[in-house]
Amino acid sequence: MGKAANQRTTKVVILLVLLVAAYVLFYMTGTFTKQNYPRVTNGNMNLSEWNFETNGSVLLNGEWEFYWNQLLEPRSFYTDEARLVKDYIHVPGSWNGHGDRLRSGSELPGVGYATYRLKLLLPYETQTFAMRIPTVFTAYTLYANGEKISSAGVVAPSAEQIRPQFLPQLVVLHTHSSEIELVLQVANFDHQKGGLRYPIEFGQFQDISRSMELSVGFDTLLIGSLLIMGLYHLGLFAVRKKEAAMLFFGLFCLLISLRISLLGEILLTKLIPDFSWVLEMNLEYLTATLSMPLFVLFFACLYPEESSRKVSYGFGIVTVMYSVIMAVLPTILFTKILVVMQLIIVAGVTYILLIVGRAYIRKKEGAGILLLACGIFAATIINDMLYAHELVQTTDKMSAFGLLVFIFCQSVLLSIKLSKAYATEEKLSAELTVMNSGLYAKIKERTIDLEHVNEALKRKNDELSRLERSRSHLLSNISHDLGTPLTTIQCYLEAILDGLVDHEEQRDRYLRLIHAKVIGMDRLIEDLFQLSQLEARQVTFKKQTVSTDRLMDLLFTRYELDARNAGIDYTLEILPPAVEGERYSSVLVDVERLHQMYSNLIFNAIKFTPEGGSIRVEMSDDGKRMLCRIIDTGLGIPSEDLPFVFDRFYTSNKSRNTVTGGKGLGLSISKEIVESHGGRIWVERTQLQVGTVLCFTIPVEETLDS
Repeated sequence: MGKAANQRTTKVVILLVLLVAAYVLFYMTGTFTKQNYPRVTNGNMNLSEWNFETNGSVLLNGEWEFYWNQLLEPRSFYTDEARLVKDYIHVPGSWNGHGDRLRSGSELPGVGYATYRLKLLLPYETQTFAMRIPTVFTAYTLYANGEKISSAGVVAPSAEQIRPQFLPQLVVLHTHSSEIELVLQVANFDHQKGGLRYPIEFGQFQDISRSMELSVGFDTLLIGSLLIMGLYHLGLFAVRKKEAAMLFFGLFCLLISLRISLLGEILLTKLIPDFSWVLEMNLEYLTATLSMPLFVLFFACLYPEESSRKVSYGFGIVTVMYSVIMAVLPTILFTKILVVMQLIIVAGVTYILLIVGRAYIRKKEGAGILLLACGIFAATIINDMLYAHELVQTTDKMSAFGLLVFIFCQSVLLSIKLSKAYATEEKLSAELTVMNSGLYAKIKERTIDLEHVNEALKRKNDELSRLERSRSHLLSNISHDLGTPLTTIQCYLEAILDGLVDHEEQRDRYLRLIHAKVIGMDRLIEDLFQLSQLEARQVTFKKQTVSTDRLMDLLFTRYELDARNAGIDYTLEILPPAVEGERYSSVLVDVERLHQMYSNLIFNAIKFTPEGGSIRVEMSDDGKRMLCRIIDTGLGIPSEDLPFVFDRFYTSNKSRNTVTGGKGLGLSISKEIVESHGGRIWVERTQLQVGTVLCFTIPVEETLDS
C-alpha cells in the first residue's frame, strides 16, 4: 500500500514539474522574442503609432548609432557634427567583434569606450515615461534631450580614470515633446566584453515599475528559498552527522543564494551601494565555480554506488585550483578564461546526469524525479551559457527557473523521506506511550516532590552549617584571644591588692594599663561578634545605588588626613570608563560597610608603610565590575603567609602583632563584607621591602545614562 502511494506521488510530482517547466520555457521565450515590437532602425525608433496602454512597454532593440572611441555629449552632435564618425551597432549585444567599418575595418576589442545614440518618436507631447536600464558593461552615463538622467560608475577614456559599477536602475522621463534623444556614454576597461549586452525597456512608468518589481520579487523569492533550504539542510546535518549529502546541498544552496544576489537586479549592491565591483565580480564567478563540486558531492553521497569517489574528489580539486587562479587574477584577465569555468560546469552537469541516470536504471528511490529535475536544470544552464556568448536571444535567467524547479523536487523528495521516518517514529512512540504513560506520570510526580523536599533540606542544612561554624569560631576565638589580656589584668590587680604597688604614680600607671586592656578586649569581642554575624549571613545591609567614581571618591577622601599625618603620599587615580563616551557604571552597596572594609585595608597599608612611602589607590570600571587596587610601598608579605592573609588572627610575624596592636581580624571582616556584595578580594602581588598590591571588586548593577 505504501509503495503504491509513493508511485502515485512520484507521478504527480513529475507532472507538476513538466507543467512548470513548460510554462517557464513558453513565458521566457515568448516574452523576449515577440516579433511585433517596433525596432530601432538607423538610430531611430518610431513609436508614434504604438499604444502603450494596450500593448505595454517596448524593448529598444535594433540598430543604434555608434561612435567608437568617442565620449560625446548631446551638444556635440550639433556643434561638431561634421567631425563625427558614425556607425551602427545592434543592441542588445556587446561591441566585441563588431566590425569598425568606417575606420580600420577590424573587429573591436572588449576594452574601450563609445557613445550610443537613439531618437524616439512618441505618440504624445506631454507624458511621463520610464526606462529600465539594465547592467551596462561596465560604466555608463545616460542623457535624455541633453539632460543627464542616469549613470553607474565613472565613465572615462582610460583604465586609470574609470570606475566600473553594475547598477540596474529605473529612470523616469518627463517629456514635453514628441521626440526624445538618448545619448549613452559607455566605457569598459575591466571586463572581457563591453557595451549594452542586455535590452533597455521603455514604456509607461507603471508598466516599467511593475516589471522591475516582479524581477526583484522573483530574485528575492529565489534567494529566500535557497537560504531556507540551505539552512534547513545544514540543520539536518547538525542533528545527524552521517548525512553528508545534507551538508553539501546546504552549502550549495547558500553559495547559489549569494550568486543570485549578484545577478539580475543585483540586490546585494542595492543593500550595500558602495560594494566593491571587483569583489562583486569575483564572488559572482567564484560562487558559480565552487558550487559545482558541492553539487557533484551531493549526488555522490546520495547515490554512492552509482558514482566514483576518485572522479568526485578529482573534480573538486580541479575546481578549487581554478577558483584560486581566478581569485588572484585581475578581472580583465579572468573574464577572458570564463570558457574554462563553463567547460567545468558542463562536465559537472554531465557527470551528475550519469549518476542520476544509473540510479534511475537501478530503480533507486527518488531517482526519476531527480533525473527530470536535473535534465531541466541542465538545459537552462546550457541556455544561459549560449546567451552569454550571444548565440541565442532568449534570456539569461533560465537557470534561475531551472534551479527553482530542482529545489521544488528536492523538497518534495525530502518531505517524502521525512514523512516515512516520522510515520515509523510516531508508531513506535505511540506504542511506548501507551505502555509507559501511567508509570511515567507517577515517577514524574514523585520526582518533583522529592526535588522540592531536597531543596528545602539543602537550604536548612546550609543555614545550620553556617550557624554552627559561626558559633564554634566565636567560642574558639574568645577562648583563644581573651586568655592573655585577662591574665594580665589579674596580675596587675593582685599586685595592687597585695600592696606591691606603693607609689601613687605607679598605681595610676597600672590602672591605665588595665583600662587599655579592657578597651582592647571590648573591641575584640565586638569584632568577633560582627565577623560571626557576617559569616552566618545575619547582617542586614542598607544598600543604595551610587556611581563607581562617586563611591571611590567617598572611600578615598575619609582617610586622607590619616595618611598625611603618617607622612605617607596618598593618591587616587580613577581610570576612564572602558567604553569610550560612556559614563561610569553604578553599584548597589552599603556605603558604611564598605567604609569599614576600606578602612581595614588602608590602615593596614599605613601601619606597614614607612614614613616617606606612598599609597596609590587605582579604580577602573569595565562595565561589568568595579576594580580597586591599593598599592603601597610597605614591608610586604612573606610568600609562605600569602594563603592565610584573610584567615582569623593572621599576622605575618609575631612581632608585627605586638607592635601594631592588631588582632588579625580586619582582613577577615573585609573579606566577608566584599563577598556579601558579590565581589572578591585578593592579594595581586607582594614583595618584601617593596610593597603590596591588594585588590577588591564589586559587581556593577547597571550603566548610568549618558
